[in-house]
Amino acid sequence: MQEEHSWTAAVKRGLSDVVDTDKDPFAFSHGLTGVDQTGNYLWVDVFLGCFGCIIGMTLIIRFMRMYNSHLRHVSTMGTAHRQVYWRHNQTTLVPWLKKHIIYAPLWKKRHNEEIRLSSAISIGTLPSRFHMLILVVYGMSNVAYCLCLPWSRSESASVVAALRGRSGTLAALNLIPTILFALRNNPLIWMLHVSYDTFNLLHRWAARVVIIESVVHTLCWMINTVNAGNWSSIGEHLAAEPSYAWGMVGTAFFVFLFIQAWSPLRHAFYETFINFHRLGVAFAIVGVWIHVDLHALPQLPWMKLCLGMWVVEWLLRLWKVTRYNVSMRRGMSKVTIEALPNDACRVTIDLVRSWNHRPGSHVHLYVPSLSGWASHPFSVAWASPHHHNMPASVEDEKLGLPTTSPGYDLTRPNLMMKSISLVCRAREGFTRKMYDRAKAQPMGVLTTYGMIEGPYGGHESLDSYGTCILFAAGVGITHQTSFVRHLVAGYHGGTVAARKVVLCWSIPNTECLEWVRPWMDEILRMPGRREVLKILLFITRPKNHSEINSTSGSVQMFPGRCDVQTIIDREISERIGAVAVTVCGAGAFSDGVRTAVRARVDDGSVDFIEEAFTY
Repeated sequence: MQEEHSWTAAVKRGLSDVVDTDKDPFAFSHGLTGVDQTGNYLWVDVFLGCFGCIIGMTLIIRFMRMYNSHLRHVSTMGTAHRQVYWRHNQTTLVPWLKKHIIYAPLWKKRHNEEIRLSSAISIGTLPSRFHMLILVVYGMSNVAYCLCLPWSRSESASVVAALRGRSGTLAALNLIPTILFALRNNPLIWMLHVSYDTFNLLHRWAARVVIIESVVHTLCWMINTVNAGNWSSIGEHLAAEPSYAWGMVGTAFFVFLFIQAWSPLRHAFYETFINFHRLGVAFAIVGVWIHVDLHALPQLPWMKLCLGMWVVEWLLRLWKVTRYNVSMRRGMSKVTIEALPNDACRVTIDLVRSWNHRPGSHVHLYVPSLSGWASHPFSVAWASPHHHNMPASVEDEKLGLPTTSPGYDLTRPNLMMKSISLVCRAREGFTRKMYDRAKAQPMGVLTTYGMIEGPYGGHESLDSYGTCILFAAGVGITHQTSFVRHLVAGYHGGTVAARKVVLCWSIPNTECLEWVRPWMDEILRMPGRREVLKILLFITRPKNHSEINSTSGSVQMFPGRCDVQTIIDREISERIGAVAVTVCGAGAFSDGVRTAVRARVDDGSVDFIEEAFTY
């Protein structure tokens, strides 16, 4: 009796493939018979160890960068003559890595420029060389884990059963990072200072690995079932065993998600995509959960972790929405939408509670009267410690009157903001509806109620750089305005290292200047602005050349496209201290800035920072 018990346990652990298939011809189609559990546990440990090492290495690199930036900041802020040391690269390895790995596109130049089959169909963007390296290692390691099977077994069905167990285990395990990388409140974002856009890229590829492994898991079960019986045996097992049926439900929804998340569909119908995507994910997780639970498999805690992360994510979102937007005394946040030239609108949200604004942050905007409970990400262009006085501001702008002084000290640290402003370009869906509704109102202004969720991002600091070159194309200026204000205020207050700030903005015509005119008026009146800030405006399609006029040496206007390489070459050759180059704009424009920076990283200490919403 003891020998039989030991033999049965050995078979279940995958240590033996000797099974009496005469008694149970479907032995290798169910349970753990033939499954290599010892190998499964080993490769799970290897996967988790590699994942932990990558996070640990990234944390070490992040702390080293933080220490270097802090040392550079405290040694150079408030002075220019101490920045000579920081102008130069201190090693040849770092600029080589920047040029050929970290900042490099996959091939020659294209990275964030969308690949289009036509004007209406986009198949997305290419990962960078560094991202591709991570994805290849991740994908090939999963292939290797799946192929490390007990090939010496005499029964081919036993090997297929081992692959079934391995692929199912890895699919369930990979579901954890897949869910984690999709969360807006992913703790790795603020721990590692890696952007949500990057994690969303990793989420998509991790999801593809999960789907492929789930399909392999299901096919292995089907192969052994058909070989032991016939095709009708599949239907009989699905009808007789709820676990198999729910597992098939999970796989079916994974395949649905794979098709539904295809880039042309995702980009063409994003609002519809995201709603059906969430619904499909819910059904897939429920299917896998019940499948694992009914068989009492050891992967059940992983399913609980996935669901727990998802629940915590939505609780955090709800908390962020209610914290700044809902008050028993003041009700809900008020949203003012102003229609602007060139199909854009300025959105100002008066919050019920103040927040501490970080330059470069973004929020998700909810306007229930226009989009139900859907939200859309926008960069925070401006923040004010006062609530928005809509009637006066609109009249002033319509009549072309100068705006008044902001009435608050921009150099004061931790200044709490009561209203934030966004600029949204009308394209399709929510943004088009918002613009059309505002334009149809008297004076082009719509006032309603809404909410913001955030802030998110804003992890990149420019405080330690002596030279900051900020590029923007079109509505990408919203990402740069808060940085400009922060740097000019810090220069006057002696709290940042910046001694040269260059803002380069490319727009189709001068009407686009109205998008940010009230905020730029405030910046141009800030003390110390003339000494540190230079603004270069490039009008790509001017209506007539008479509108191209430069009012001063620090604000210059040019017809035609922005020659990014010429600007970067000039500013880097005349740099003070370390250089930061940031960009926010269309994919082709951002790729041009990336190319120009890569050409000069060998000449001095230059860092490249890109803000993108490619998902």
